[in-house]
Amino acid sequence: MGSVWSVQVGGQAIPVWGKNYVPDELMLLFADEDRFVDAAKLAAWAGYENRTADAPEPDELPASWYRDLMGYSATAPTLRKRLALQGFSSDWVRRLSTAFFDDDEQRDLRTLGQGGTAAYPDGAAITAALSTRSGRAAGAGFYPDLREQPEAYFLYEQWELLREAFDDPRFALALSLCRTRAATEVRLDLTDLVLGGWLATDETLHREARTRMSASVAADGAVIVVTEGSSDAHRLRRSLEVAAPEVAHLFRFLDFDLRPPGGTDRVVSLTKGMAAAGIMNRIIAVLDNDTAGREAAAQLSNVGLPPQVVAVCLPEVPYVAEYPTLGPSGHGTENVNGRAASMEFMFGEDVLRNAVGGLAPVRWHAFNVKMSDYQGRLDTSDKIRVGQRIDAALSVDASDRVPNQVRAGCFRLARMLVDAADPRNRIPASEGSILTQMWRRDPFSDIHIKP
Repeated sequence: MGSVWSVQVGGQAIPVWGKNYVPDELMLLFADEDRFVDAAKLAAWAGYENRTADAPEPDELPASWYRDLMGYSATAPTLRKRLALQGFSSDWVRRLSTAFFDDDEQRDLRTLGQGGTAAYPDGAAITAALSTRSGRAAGAGFYPDLREQPEAYFLYEQWELLREAFDDPRFALALSLCRTRAATEVRLDLTDLVLGGWLATDETLHREARTRMSASVAADGAVIVVTEGSSDAHRLRRSLEVAAPEVAHLFRFLDFDLRPPGGTDRVVSLTKGMAAAGIMNRIIAVLDNDTAGREAAAQLSNVGLPPQVVAVCLPEVPYVAEYPTLGPSGHGTENVNGRAASMEFMFGEDVLRNAVGGLAPVRWHAFNVKMSDYQGRLDTSDKIRVGQRIDAALSVDASDRVPNQVRAGCFRLARMLVDAADPRNRIPASEGSILTQMWRRDPFSDIHIKP
């Protein structure tokens, strides 16, 4: 018979379950902080296994022993964000489900049972019903009785069709989470697998899944971020941890402890090299929003990078639109966005001020002929001082104690990375799916799925 694992949303079972093992695709959604083991239940179970001959039999044990011993838990919004980054956004799975039910070969399925075309006249109506609480419940259990529960029977049939067609479990989970509230808990209960001997309590399925999948990483793999230097990498990593902790573990930064050289030239070289090597991860090359950074981004844009590799400059910030500058003609006030806005400019005005309250000026340097503009930057002493302030602000343990302007910078940079990592639409099906090759072909999502 085996042992069963299941996912509950707000305490209710949904059509995401299985026997004996949990697919790696599902475990890729979870992180260390989501894992739980109930130590008290674990100790109680160990005591039961070492019981004396007169101890109660398993069917006399409390029902609570058979749930929530071990598993994973996260909120619905957290999982929706992770699903979206892996190509399963709520909008996409709804559109995909609707298109599937509206397909000519599927139209007669709406007449199954007594639901009929009157109750569910098209694919949109079926999809909307499946994502409700009652629709999820209909697909989570055993076959409902056709005579007593015709509507539940119909919805169960539609869930079975979807799960057979789009057999990646993240599809059913994403569709189930389309309409859940922000505070709703999503729980993967692995108790039965532990009690059945399929799983040990010291196993970390989410880590093991990443290890197994690393040999064939594609859209599910980490997003690699290439920066101009180690300080940029650190500040971007901390920005994600402060502003988008639910997806921070999906990003990996170039390890500057291994001493790869920094600068725009190396960002261009490394990015080209990884693209040429056929690295399947998404790669984001992050460049300063200055003249040199814009030139480097233009170089990368002109070499025909594969779609999973993108180059971005740091975002523009409003408070440097009129910023003090120093040049051959003396003091001035200019817009330094796109000309001098390095990482030091991303975290607000406060960190840029000197001891007397003035903004550290930008000094103009060499003229860039290709970009027809000067390159600007802070003096070395100002750059060091500003960087120290930023790093001190980002070093606090609790993100709610990060100063407001620095926090706003974290959200600005996190949004830049998340937007740049936006994956291409995908058909969530394995080689065992019943979908035809027409559904599988690459351009399908852009041609046949209605917006």
